[in-house]
Amino acid sequence: MDALLNVNQVNSNQGKHVANRKGNPTAIIAAVVGLIVLAIFVIRPAVLGYGIYQQAEASNLTVQDYAQDMQQLSRDLEVTRTNLSSYSTFTGALIAQVDQKSDELTECKVQLERIQSDVEEAQKQVVDKDTEIATIKSESQKTTDQQVTEKTADLEQQKTTCLDTLTKKETEVGEVQAKYDSVVKNAAKSICCKAKVDNPQINFYDVVDGKITCLEQGTNQLSC
Repeated sequence: MDALLNVNQVNSNQGKHVANRKGNPTAIIAAVVGLIVLAIFVIRPAVLGYGIYQQAEASNLTVQDYAQDMQQLSRDLEVTRTNLSSYSTFTGALIAQVDQKSDELTECKVQLERIQSDVEEAQKQVVDKDTEIATIKSESQKTTDQQVTEKTADLEQQKTTCLDTLTKKETEVGEVQAKYDSVVKNAAKSICCKAKVDNPQINFYDVVDGKITCLEQGTNQLSC
C-alpha cells in the first residue's frame, strides 16, 4: 500500500512538472520516458506485490507462509527443470536411437523390396521355364505320337504284306506237298504192289531216309 501511495505522489508531482513544461517537446519526451521507467521499476513490482498480498489473504496464509510456499514451489520448479533437462537428454538419446532404427528400417524396407523384386523375377522365370518345358513336352509328345503312328502304320503294312506272302507260300507249299504226296503214292503203288505179290501182308508204305519202304503196319494205306 505504501508503494502505491508513493507511486501516486510521484505521478502527482510528475504531472505538475509536465504541466509547468507543457510547451517544451523535449521535456514532454523526457517525462514520458520517466513514466515508462517508473511503471517498469516501481508500479509493476508494487502491483505484483499487492496481488501476492491478496492471494495470501484469500488463502488464509501469512505473508511469511506464502513466501515459504513460494520458495518451496521455486525449489520444486528447479527440480522439475532438472528432471526436464534429464528427460530432454534421455529423450534426445531415444530420438537419436529412433532415427537410427528408422534408417535401419528404411534400409530393411529397401532390401525387402529388392528381395521381393528378385523373388518375383525368379517366379516369372520359373513360370516361363514351366511354359517352355510344357511346350517342349507337348511338341515332343506330338512328334512321338506321330512317329508311333507312322511306325504302327508301317508295321501294319509289313504285317499285311507278310501275311499275304505267308498265305502264298503256304499255298505253294500245299501244292508242292500235294505233288510230293502224289509222286510218293504213285511210286509206293508201283513198288509195294509188286512186293505185295511176294508178300500179301504188305498193305502200307512210308518214306524213310528218302526211300519208299513197304510195311505190313503203318499210317499210309497202300492202294493197288
